[in-house]
Amino acid sequence: MTHAKWTLAGAERAAVLSYLRSLYTGVFSEAAFESHLDNHVGFSFADYTVAVMAPNVPKGSRLLDIGAGFGSCVLAARDAGWDAAGIEVASFEVEFARRRLQTLRPQDSPDDVYRLGDALSADLPAANFDVVTLWNVLEHIEDLTALLQRVRLLLKPGGIAYAICPSYFAWRLEAHYHVPWKPNPLLPREKARAYLRSLGKDPAFFDTSIFRRTNHEVLGTLRALDFELRDMATLEPMDFKLNNLGSALAHPLRFIGYHNPFRHSVVLAAVKRR
Repeated sequence: MTHAKWTLAGAERAAVLSYLRSLYTGVFSEAAFESHLDNHVGFSFADYTVAVMAPNVPKGSRLLDIGAGFGSCVLAARDAGWDAAGIEVASFEVEFARRRLQTLRPQDSPDDVYRLGDALSADLPAANFDVVTLWNVLEHIEDLTALLQRVRLLLKPGGIAYAICPSYFAWRLEAHYHVPWKPNPLLPREKARAYLRSLGKDPAFFDTSIFRRTNHEVLGTLRALDFELRDMATLEPMDFKLNNLGSALAHPLRFIGYHNPFRHSVVLAAVKRR
């Protein structure tokens, strides 16, 4: 069985949905629960990440997915020919990922592929990975600098970090509550809590688990840690440097969009300098 033929059904689907409701009741709409099952328990988002990385990441590359969740991105990456592993703090999700791996890839060791723990403190070897991925993780970590320092430590020289997360310096729907949201300066945390309550939402998840990242903040932190900023799809250099002038002139809208502080989402790659 390949992951393309895998479906979540019956008692397994009911158990996962019950788990998600324990986390996100008062946060997700009913439509959002179904979307999460498809995109993050299933393989819709995982297949997208593989398609983005495949042109630039050689088969056999060692990949670590931080915040691996239900394990879909790691499993899809292994199917694509990468030596992928994941680390995740939620035990329910790790156990689900391990069971599914046993079914879909019985040749793999579930305990080796999916690790339960916190990437910030786990005993992981330095300079061991060609790629580290952070798919919708940065907004859930309070200390952004500490996390990206850890990513830098884990990457080999020349290794690539990939990241996607919502930007909170944009007019958009909030990524978890799916309600209209104002940029950070216009919606301080206390006002945000009151706003969520006024819509019948529970602000507890916002209080404990959402740290409002911005495009400017993430790019600036990576730059300060001596990463080279890259376009996620092409790995084209995106730093403000004279030797990138030709690329910027050839693709000005891409360059401007990458650095736009009002960008809807943070979407990037970054290379650890040698």
